[in-house]
Amino acid sequence: MRIEISRSGGFAGLTRTWNVEVSRTEAEERWVPLVEEAAHQDENLRNQSSDAAVPDTQRDRFVYRIVIGYHEATLPESRLGKPFRELLDRAKAEAPGPTAMPGREQERPPSP
Repeated sequence: MRIEISRSGGFAGLTRTWNVEVSRTEAEERWVPLVEEAAHQDENLRNQSSDAAVPDTQRDRFVYRIVIGYHEATLPESRLGKPFRELLDRAKAEAPGPTAMPGREQERPPSP
């Protein structure tokens, strides 16, 4: 099963996307519950007053969108906990290279 992680925002406002393949069992047992919980928390934040959501909306910070099948969650960098960082690191390690979203400039690797 494919997991897609997109990171947008930051100083330059670029979007990068990584994909990782996991077994259906791993996705359903480990990652889907985390994504559903994050989506539920995000929905609760949006239902609260706008003042309650301010701490997660910091300038030049990244926002991550994680999609597993029909499950999707959007997380600000400040809420990207250890399990999601592990998934992100795994996706980055397995990816042949970052890709930019259509209409966006691709980030260049740092020069030596």
